[in-house]
Amino acid sequence: MYPTFQESIDRLALVKAPSKPLPAKRAAVVIGLREGHTGPEMLMIQRAVREGDPWSGHMGFPGGRKDDTDASDEACAKRETLEEIGFDLEGHARFVCQLSDVNTGWRADRPEMLVAPFVFKVESVPELTLNYEVAATVWIPLHFLLDDDNRGRHQWDWRGEVLESDAFTYNGHLIWGLSLMMIDELLEIVGNRQSDAASVERA
Repeated sequence: MYPTFQESIDRLALVKAPSKPLPAKRAAVVIGLREGHTGPEMLMIQRAVREGDPWSGHMGFPGGRKDDTDASDEACAKRETLEEIGFDLEGHARFVCQLSDVNTGWRADRPEMLVAPFVFKVESVPELTLNYEVAATVWIPLHFLLDDDNRGRHQWDWRGEVLESDAFTYNGHLIWGLSLMMIDELLEIVGNRQSDAASVERA
């Protein structure tokens, strides 16, 4: 039995904010959850294909780098979400919790950039306006992600070496990497499950 939307929100609301992180460049993203036809759904974006973008074409969450105008990581997440997809969280969603920072680098003691994920309960969805950074928005049912039969493996090249890591493919959309690290923490909370998706193996 998969958790209902309200059960998911209630479990996430108990999450305590992470402790103060190591000094690093900062970024923030929004994980929006809404009540769907078959239970809770999560909002993701497919990034536009752009030269020079390390996440070109990837599935991810609306968000981006923190700049000097942002009063906090949460303010950064809200600003970037509004800029990228035209979603004003102030008027259409409620803050639920902050998940653990995700390190974009390979060394825990020397993070290249830390990304803070913020979970919001989406109460209404406005007409979205995507900017040049975003190709599409996709709502992913949580029950799809909680079903281990839908979990697979993805091979990718890093500096000439073939690596392999966990992944989901939903309606042709590949979900892996940093986004899956965030998703797995969320799934542990709402579904009381453990996962090892963050690990990377050499093929």
